[in-house]
Amino acid sequence: MNWRKPLSLALSAALSLSLAVPAFAADETPAPWYAEAQAYVTDKGYMTGTDKGFEPDGTVDRATVFQTLYNLEGKPAPENSTVLTDGGWEVDAASAYFTDTTATWYSNAANWAVDAGLAKVPEDKLFNGERAITRAEIAAIFSRYAQMDGWMVDVTDSAVAEAADYAAVPAWAAEDMAVCYELGLMTGDQNGNLNPAATASRAELATLLMKLDTLVPAYTEETVAIEVPETDGIPAHTIPAIVTIPGGEGTFPAVVMLHGTGSDKHEAGGGYDLAAPAMAASGIATIRFDFMGNGESEADYSDYNYTSANIDAKAAADYMAALDAVDGGKLAVMGWSQGGTNALLAAAAYPETFKAVITWSGATKLDGVSLFGDKTFDQAYAAAKKDGAYTMEFDWREPLQVGERWFREVKETDVLKETAKIAAPVLAINGDKDDVVPMDNAEAIQKAAQNGRTWIAEGADHTYNVFTEAESGYPTIGSVINVGIGFLEETLNGALEPAYALSVSKYGNVTTTMPVSVFDGAGYCTGDILKVTVGDTTIEAPYGTGYSNVDTGSVIVLPDGDTGTVAIAINMGNFAGTYSVTEETPIVFSMGEKEGYLEEYEIRNIDSLRTNDRKDYKSDEIFANFREIKMGDIAAGTLYRSASPVNPELGRNTYADALAKKAGVKTFINLADDEETLKAYEGYAESYYGKQNVAALNMGVDFAAPEFAEKLKTGLEFMIANEGPYLIHCTEGKDRAGFVSMLLEALMGGKKDEIVNDYMLSFENYYGVEHGSDRWTRIAQSNIISNLLKLTGAEDEKALDKADLVKAAETYLTDTVGLTAEQVTALKDVLSGK
Repeated sequence: MNWRKPLSLALSAALSLSLAVPAFAADETPAPWYAEAQAYVTDKGYMTGTDKGFEPDGTVDRATVFQTLYNLEGKPAPENSTVLTDGGWEVDAASAYFTDTTATWYSNAANWAVDAGLAKVPEDKLFNGERAITRAEIAAIFSRYAQMDGWMVDVTDSAVAEAADYAAVPAWAAEDMAVCYELGLMTGDQNGNLNPAATASRAELATLLMKLDTLVPAYTEETVAIEVPETDGIPAHTIPAIVTIPGGEGTFPAVVMLHGTGSDKHEAGGGYDLAAPAMAASGIATIRFDFMGNGESEADYSDYNYTSANIDAKAAADYMAALDAVDGGKLAVMGWSQGGTNALLAAAAYPETFKAVITWSGATKLDGVSLFGDKTFDQAYAAAKKDGAYTMEFDWREPLQVGERWFREVKETDVLKETAKIAAPVLAINGDKDDVVPMDNAEAIQKAAQNGRTWIAEGADHTYNVFTEAESGYPTIGSVINVGIGFLEETLNGALEPAYALSVSKYGNVTTTMPVSVFDGAGYCTGDILKVTVGDTTIEAPYGTGYSNVDTGSVIVLPDGDTGTVAIAINMGNFAGTYSVTEETPIVFSMGEKEGYLEEYEIRNIDSLRTNDRKDYKSDEIFANFREIKMGDIAAGTLYRSASPVNPELGRNTYADALAKKAGVKTFINLADDEETLKAYEGYAESYYGKQNVAALNMGVDFAAPEFAEKLKTGLEFMIANEGPYLIHCTEGKDRAGFVSMLLEALMGGKKDEIVNDYMLSFENYYGVEHGSDRWTRIAQSNIISNLLKLTGAEDEKALDKADLVKAAETYLTDTVGLTAEQVTALKDVLSGK
């Protein structure tokens, strides 16, 4: 579901003997490596000794693993028949789950393990407590326990698969092993091996228990009962609820979650059970409860109506506000279907309580929603007036007795008029395939609210596909939840919870763990200027769609299509290197200026103008961005530039390769790839390119980086040493190739306008940018002219017109790149045809 990790973990291996051993003086006796863990678990009462003492090298059996977790849990009473004897719980043998645990020291632990979902009862009903247990089995048990204790772990791309013996992990334990690996509990021995079939020692188990016990859970969950006194004709009743609180310290914003018609606190397909932990992982507490007569509520459903729903929503909010872990000034209300209707009414009724509102398929007119089979709302209402209640039938639950007051309040309540009273931000979410509450309800809510917005889930039905997408990880409802998280974080906290680096490209671009859907919920749109706090540094950057949306050297925030998360980059720079980003660096996003960059973005946004279809271009040369460089003292037929003649990513390689062959190119300067990557491209061996002289430089896009200059030196020396004609390329032949071409053009006496026109020809070729247009000028100023200003040291374009480009290029090549004066002369000679 692509939720963010709640925190970054850097824990040492637990089931491993590769712990660092400290140095000791000659007269000191070093403590055993497990000493700290032994002291911890014995002091806590999680482990006790055997008749041989602590027996650190003893092999762990099944009984010991479950007993220690039972001890860690506080030795709760088993759920089956028990009696209390001598201060401990004893299980009645007749009701025990296993036939071989009666009168054993671990009988309670064995039965508790079944109740807790950590163990299953086999057909032979044998627990086999004395059997030695493998590390794979331990991983499965501890994984279940950690997740029972509130840990949400994303193992989609777990590094556990890189372990040397990962292939030996049985399929049934693969996910559990990944969970333990990601939590830092089982990360392998000193050789990186997981040893799934091996046993574990008691010392290793003690270490694992200590690590487990010191983890901070992503959230805690508690079942509570809220007493509601008789109010406004609604009988006194008890609200059964589940409260979910994020792990860690601090006070958190909270959401009151309201369920829909005939549902309960878990909602359709457990939708709220998915939402609550995800929100907790992002620092948002929740309470989900049963309305009167629903779920575990013992009240009469005929007493449920708009008034009772308001009263219950307020009671739940007051309960949360009273908790030490909740910030009572940051409460929101959300609801699904009729629960969305109730959320709007509660927010209108209690404006001082609810500071934000979310509706999932919230209905604006329940008398227009099909809830009554073959009867109309009015016919059902008439039956309720006559009989005191109307029986609402369902094909998925028992019938409900709907009271006359519910019908009357639905009939008399103008939901949109009430919505208009809400000053708090309102987010109306709907599926575009919802045939129960169509998406025009969301649009109506947006228009009615003082501060409303919508988000439409594409392809989503009324339950956001929760019943059809279980095997694929609930992507639709996952996005809906993320959108809500972003909305709540921005509206209640003013900033999103920290993201972290998911990956760093070789160019220093950082793909973060922040889902784009969270950005959607926060209301961040292309053209907005965002505040980005990286560690202790805060910068402002526009939210765009491509690197060319900003000047060279400027930061851009943009979506990553491969991961569905947000990325940050510097156009022609190294973001990770510049801001020292690692996977532990928190990255916080917040709104800077709404639409502050929109006009500039619309001018610069050109990525959608390009296709990779040859038929959309007038010639092979334009499609391949292939051309001869003709200016200054460069000899005819000597220097060319193009898109990659070998990388098939853009589909231009075969065209560029054929054009290079036609031009007789003998030496290629590949700025983008290393040799291994180069030779792995499909068709490389058969290409013209593959039979020529090629310098594979694998250069980054940070022109100011020392590494860029070092690799450029290698490439220019390669040119000097090999026969022309020469062709310079990167992937597109636009940015890196544009910079190097600029440098050689200036060196050989090219004029400023000639250099600019040649650089901008790539934008004309790829995107159809009209020469001399406002868009053309803006792109030129932010890229090629900016680079020329840096090359020459000129203050502005007027000064640039008078600058000595040849001298500036020579100085750059000697002082920055590191060529000798003789090499610079040699380079001039090969380019001039001498």
